[in-house]
Amino acid sequence: MSFNFRLKSDKLFFHFITYLKRYASSRVEPFPIPFHTVKPELAPQQYINKTVTYAEDITVENQHEKLFNLLLPLWKTPYDEQLKIKQTMVNQTFEQIGRAILWDRRIDTRVLKHIEFRKGDFCHVESIIPSVFIENYRSKDDLSCGFSVDGQKTIGFYINSKNGKSSRSVCVPPLYLPNMKTKHKIVTKHLNLFIKHHSLAIMENVSENYMKKNQYWRSAIIKTNEKNELMLIIIVHPQTLSKDELNTMKQDLVNYFINGDGRECNITSLYFQPCAHSRCFGDYELLYGDEYLFEIYNGKKFRISVESPLVGNKQAMESVYELVMKHAQIDKDTIVLDIGGSGIGVYSVLSSPLAKRVYSIEPLQSAIADGQYNAKLNNCEDNIQWMYGFDEAQLHRVIQKVGEMNGTDTKIVAIVNPSRFDLSSKATAALRSVGNVQKLIYVSAKVDQHAMYHFYELSAGDKSKKTVLNNAFVLTKVYPVDAFPHTINSEVVIIFDRVN
Repeated sequence: MSFNFRLKSDKLFFHFITYLKRYASSRVEPFPIPFHTVKPELAPQQYINKTVTYAEDITVENQHEKLFNLLLPLWKTPYDEQLKIKQTMVNQTFEQIGRAILWDRRIDTRVLKHIEFRKGDFCHVESIIPSVFIENYRSKDDLSCGFSVDGQKTIGFYINSKNGKSSRSVCVPPLYLPNMKTKHKIVTKHLNLFIKHHSLAIMENVSENYMKKNQYWRSAIIKTNEKNELMLIIIVHPQTLSKDELNTMKQDLVNYFINGDGRECNITSLYFQPCAHSRCFGDYELLYGDEYLFEIYNGKKFRISVESPLVGNKQAMESVYELVMKHAQIDKDTIVLDIGGSGIGVYSVLSSPLAKRVYSIEPLQSAIADGQYNAKLNNCEDNIQWMYGFDEAQLHRVIQKVGEMNGTDTKIVAIVNPSRFDLSSKATAALRSVGNVQKLIYVSAKVDQHAMYHFYELSAGDKSKKTVLNNAFVLTKVYPVDAFPHTINSEVVIIFDRVN
């Protein structure tokens, strides 16, 4: 007991001495560093007094308004006010991030000097870039089958119960959502008519019911390009259906959407996927139309396949791509690392004509196939090397290999987009360890605790547990783009520079 008391006393004395050292320091800090026992957290913003919607609150009369409140909490707010709210949210988010990083005892002293030299905020947040369109802007919608508030088969979005039991969830068709394209609403209307009158049952969106017998129609994905060409993907649970019975389901879809009343949808591509798991890759069958859609981003043409990720707001994302290219400062002596955000290869294709070499790291084989095709389509395939895989060890090896292959004098710019896949601590360690990565551009629609941890690791000092460290990165500028009107979310482009 005496020993424990002594340990506690020593610990208190150590913290007291540390406090005195900080207090006596002549260093002027841009923020007072809080002396907490835990790191400051990225607290949820309190700008919107949003009423949480539960399945128990839903009626036939209020279901659409409740869905608006759930998915689009700013739908009643004038757009100018929406932008002010989002600007304030981004400002406060990065102020909190700055306070938390400055609190961290591992922060690199060169990062602190850089911040002190600026004598301002931890990083500069630019004015939010408005969306070109505030309605009918979504290029992709994922819909689930379920039961409506009056017990009818339907397809739409789920509203869960208060106690979290999915069995009491309600599915609301999105027939009036302002951000949904008119053509998508027409498809939704016909999907509702189709499944309501089909003899086979729908599958409830309940994880424990994935293997429940006699439930088949699962979900649908709708994609459109700027030309309004439309790809519809129908996902079903095959259960124990025979090949002939599955063929009958496919024929029913063709009969309705291509030859019947669903012709109003004017579908360009109709796909069918049997999937017995929570999520499946591959096994898509083209029932009708073109195999691909094509879209133009920042003057380059891209192929979109059935598995390709598709941006929700094309014009807003073109602003993001433009910002990334502007601040990457790529020239003929620059190596570009496209990490996690390759998708259909947009960053790689846009970078290739400017760069010495581009390395694109992608965890999906189908996305690599799209990227390779799009590179060839834009006559830049010889300047891009595609790398499959996203596990920690492989990504670390690839980043280090790129650094070794191109010498310590070669400037490397890393474009990191972890929106679809989490960036690991080993990835940030690899980016730190390759000294010629002079600039890092981080693009994300979600800045949360996980992202803040990455920022810690990028700015950590010599007290880090990492075995290999080069100079830290400092977060210098943030560019918010409103890619999601009527929601509280923004796409952000975050610029990191290596400190010397």
